[in-house]
Amino acid sequence: MLSEVMKPSDRQTRHHGVSNDSFALAAECARRLAELRADTGETQKQLALRLRMTESMISRLERGDHVPSLHTLCRIATAFGRRLEIVFHEHEHTHADGTRHTHAHGHDDGDHQHDHGDEA
Repeated sequence: MLSEVMKPSDRQTRHHGVSNDSFALAAECARRLAELRADTGETQKQLALRLRMTESMISRLERGDHVPSLHTLCRIATAFGRRLEIVFHEHEHTHADGTRHTHAHGHDDGDHQHDHGDEA
């Protein structure tokens, strides 16, 4: 598998303290694709024919071995009658005094310490 060969620094894009791991994204896409296919009862071969892809590509997508392009994600969403949505998440939290706010992950605030779950 490609993830075993590549170093972590090769698999991640880091900007402003935020890590976007392409393999984590591929794994999430894989989980959803397998879920959608299971709901229809289709085999990988049947789905491949419907999407005009190879069975091998469906298998790679479902294993998370391939990061799908935006075009591929749109094709999959359309095939399942779904709308593709891309969200750029912010961190939202509530302080002890009840005040709430959002900010980008990886912000620099010495008075505010918390675990985003994405630190190595």
